[in-house]
Order: sequence, then structure tokens, then C-alpha cells
Amino acid sequence: MGEQYDIAFLGGGPAGYQGAIRAAQLGAKVAVVEEKFVGGVCLNWGCIPTKTVRASAEVARTLRRAREYGFQPVEAVPNIAAILARKQRVVKALRGSIEQLFQARKIILIEGRGALIGPGKIEVQKAGEANLVKAGKVVIATGSRPAGLPVFPKHPRVFLADEMLDISYLPTHLLVVGGGAVGVEMAAIFRELGSEVTLVEALDSILPNDDREMVSSLLAILQRRRIKVYPGTTVKSVAESENGFHVLLSNEAEISPDTILQAVGRRFNTEGIGLEHLGIRMERGRILANRHMGTNLPGHYAAGDVVGGWLLAHVAFAEGICAAEHALGMEVSWMNYRTVPRCVFSIPEYAAVGVSEEEAQAKKCPIKVARFPFKSLGMAQAIGELEGQVKIIAHATSDRILGAHILGPHGADLISEIALAMKEGLPVRSIMETIHTHPTLSEAVLETAQALHGMAIHVPPDRSAS
Repeated sequence: MGEQYDIAFLGGGPAGYQGAIRAAQLGAKVAVVEEKFVGGVCLNWGCIPTKTVRASAEVARTLRRAREYGFQPVEAVPNIAAILARKQRVVKALRGSIEQLFQARKIILIEGRGALIGPGKIEVQKAGEANLVKAGKVVIATGSRPAGLPVFPKHPRVFLADEMLDISYLPTHLLVVGGGAVGVEMAAIFRELGSEVTLVEALDSILPNDDREMVSSLLAILQRRRIKVYPGTTVKSVAESENGFHVLLSNEAEISPDTILQAVGRRFNTEGIGLEHLGIRMERGRILANRHMGTNLPGHYAAGDVVGGWLLAHVAFAEGICAAEHALGMEVSWMNYRTVPRCVFSIPEYAAVGVSEEEAQAKKCPIKVARFPFKSLGMAQAIGELEGQVKIIAHATSDRILGAHILGPHGADLISEIALAMKEGLPVRSIMETIHTHPTLSEAVLETAQALHGMAIHVPPDRSAS
């Protein structure tokens, strides 16, 4: 007959596990169906593994700069096996924490591949056996997987994004194909670990949807790190060679990497899970959902990467919670995507919220723009992180923030203050009039807000605004 639940989540990634916990908080009987590991791509192969290895890369960079901080030079020789073992320990501990939260909340975790076989019915297959899960409400949160290109052969040294941090060696020369967030992050990480890195992007710029000024600054930093970047370039051919590959690029450059990473986007995991059978509407592989995360089939919701849009874990968190709340009777729960923060965990980080300067100009509303460089900040000088700047774009008359961009140390942390101000509709002046702790990196946000009003303290008057 199958166990009956108030709500079941098909997928235990960011949307599924956070939605499940929220549903349990609301008193529901909850089941989560997961084929692999709770936490999904983010915890097991993406966000957390990448940031853990990135932390090792930052340590390597600091060791190489020992003389700047008053120490004798230190030889920084990475042990890739030890680095990845640490990564795996972090992942395993966090995965165990989620499983403990499930137990504490009495959430039932059902392992196996699930598919919808009828309204509110999920058939779970594992080791040749089938289990039926029945629920009053269902949230589809099956996520996405990395895409690949047909030009690349199947080879143990050709990786998709989710596979890269299970590598067993440190590449001598890494070719990264794709200049989006994942490609830029991986290029920065492996360069700091000592690999030669070439980054190829088919469009005219890396991070093509972000602020041109800030992306140009990041590009200059990557190039100073001796990462070769080829925008507007594709891979024409790949041939295996004695030491790796012989790659011909569309700009006629020839390179010989020993390792290739494909970071060219993701595909939605919507095949083979019964969506067509139930008539759930889709568009180009993604599930169509309304602002409550509801699909066209009553009682069935979708959250996370499967709905497209922002393929970000923190958006999936919010969507999973929203779906759970609305499914369990909280009619006021809906998604607002206007102030979604985003970040590229390069070295240094690039974070943004809202529009770019180019997008603001296209709106044809009066704008004002100000910048503040980290090199003018006391804390940045103290910790030796001088690259980058904060940039805020605001409406010239209302003083409301339209967009903000931070390239520099802890940019992903600093952007949250601005995202909160935007969400609440606060003017830039509210940041300017808030006392910020000294000395901190957050003062760069304060100084930028001051600059928008011609009141920046640590920049000359002619650089206060544009």
C-alpha cells in the first residue's frame, strides 16, 4: 500500500532538505526521496567542496606571501590527496548533520530513485525493489546536472564540473572551458594550487551577464595571476597526445593541457520522473512554476534548479521553504527574486545584487554611481588584500539602490547588507547613517554610500561619484 505522508520531497538537495525541515517545523509528516546523498550537488560536489578546496588554495597563496607578513619564505607544496581528503571530511560531516536534523525532526529519508506514477504517488526504486510513497502534497526538487560538449572525448582526464574535485592528481596544465561562475572559480583555485591554467569562453567576456567594469577588473586580476583567458573563443578540435591533449582553439591558438574541465552550463533533471505522464507543464526541460512554486497540477510543487532561473543553492533554499509553506496552507508565502545576491568565489570574490550599470542605464532612469577601492581601506591594508572595489548604483532622485557589486575580500559576505537594504526599499542614506565597526571590510560599503552623497572620507573629492 505504501506509507502516507502529508508532504513528500522528490530530491534531497538544497530545495528538498530545507523545504522538508520547514515542513516538519509546521507539524507535517514528511518524507524525502533521494537517489544519492542528502545535500545534493551543492553539499556533495559543488558549493561546499569547491569552497573547502578554495580555502586550501588561499592558504597556499598566503604561504607564498609569507615575506609580506614578516616571515621567512615558506615553500608551499600542495598535497592534492590531503586537500581532497579534508574536503571529503567536511562534506561527510555536514551530510551527517543534515541526517541528524532529519532524525530530530522525524523526517523519513527514503533512499532510491523516485518517479511520480500518479498524483501524490512516488515509486522509489532501489536494488531492484520498489517502494510506494503517498503524500497529500509533493515537491519536485530533482536538481540539475552538468552539461558537456561533443567535441571532447570520454577520457579520465576530461571532467564535468561535478567531477572535478574528485580528481586524484594536480593538473600540470588545466584547460577550463566556460567562463561562468564555475569556470572562473576553478581557474582561480587551480592556479593558486600551482597548475598552469587556460580559460576559454565562447562569448565576448567572462561572466557575460555581470557589470562590465567589475568584470574587466576581475579579468585583469586573473591575468596578473598568469591565467590565460581567451574570450570569444571556442574549442575547434581535441586530440589525445602522449602527455594529455592537443587542443586547437577557434583563434587558431594551439595548447597542450593534460586536463580539461567542461564548465558549460547545466541540464535539468526532469527526464524519467513521470512529469509528462502527469501532464506537468515544462518549457525547454524546466518545470513551470508560479510564484508560490506551484505547478499546473494541484498539490504538486517544484523548487530548485528544476524550475530554471537562478541556479543557485541559496535560491533553492528559499524556493524549497516557500513551496513547503504554501503547500501546508501558508497562502502568503511567495518568491521575490528582485534582490537575489550572487557570488563568484574567485580569488578575490565577486559578489553582486540587483542590476549592472549597463542595465540601469538601459532603464533610462536617472542614476548615480559611486565606487570605493579596497586599497583605501584600513582593514584591507592591515590584512594585505588591496585588490578590488565596491560599486553601488542608485536612483538619482529616490536614493534607492538599483544594484551593487563587490570585487574583493569577503565580497560574498559584504553583499548581504546591501541586499537587505534593497529588499526593504531603504535609501543609500540608511547605510551611510548606520555606524559601521572599525576597522572592518564593511566600511568599504559605508564609504561607497557616503561617496554617493559626496561625503566619502577616504577618497579625493573628484572620485566621490560619477
